[in-house]
Amino acid sequence: MNGHAAPALAALVFALWVSASAKAEQFAASIAETKLDTGTPTNTARGHLAVADSKVRLEVPDFPDGFFLSDSASGVAYFVRPREHVFMEARQSSRLAQILIPVDSQSACEQWQKPAPAAAVEATASGWRCRRVGDEVIQDRVTVRYALTATDGRAFEVWVDRALKFPVRVDADIGVVIEVTDIREGPQPDVAFEIPADFRKFDPQGLIDRIKQSDVWVDDPPAK
Repeated sequence: MNGHAAPALAALVFALWVSASAKAEQFAASIAETKLDTGTPTNTARGHLAVADSKVRLEVPDFPDGFFLSDSASGVAYFVRPREHVFMEARQSSRLAQILIPVDSQSACEQWQKPAPAAAVEATASGWRCRRVGDEVIQDRVTVRYALTATDGRAFEVWVDRALKFPVRVDADIGVVIEVTDIREGPQPDVAFEIPADFRKFDPQGLIDRIKQSDVWVDDPPAK
C-alpha cells in the first residue's frame, strides 16, 4: 500500500464513529481505495464492510490486529482486538467522519450536519456546505450525488445508494476515491456486531493516568 492510500483508508475507519438517525439495509461488501495519479487509477487497497441497520463492522489492512464496530443508533464505536481479548472506544478524528454513515439518500445533507451542529452554520468561504447534485448510476446501482465542502475547505463528492441508504463512493480532492464494492445484500449474523462477553474494556486514558502516578512519568519542566 502506498503512502497516500493508507491514510485515506484509515480515514474511512474513523468516519464510522459518528451517530446518525438513518438505518441502512443489511449487506456485506468490500472497500476499495484508489489513488489517482495523472488520471490513471493505481494501487487499490481493500477492506471488508458489514452493515445491519445502524450497525457497522469494518476490517481494513491498516489495522490488522482488530476490527471496528459502530452503532449509529446508540452513538457508540469501538476498536476490538480479538487476540488480546480487549476493546476500546474509538473517537472521531477525520474530516470524513460526518459523511460515511447510514443516511437517507434524500436528506443526506441534514443528517451529515447533525453530529456537528457547530458545522451547520451559514455557508461562508470557510464554512461547511452541502448540496444535492442529482441522480447517477454507480456500479449498476441508483445513487444520489452530493457535493460537500468541509470547514477546512476540503471538497468531496459523495454518492449515496438509494436502496442501501449508505454512501458507496467518496471522491476526495486529495486524489483518492473510496468505493464500496462487491455488494452482497442480505441478513448479517448478529455475532458479527457483538463484542464477546469475556472481552475487557481497555481505557487508554486510564493507562496514561496510572503512568502519571508512577516513577516513570516525568512532568514537563516549569517554564522559565
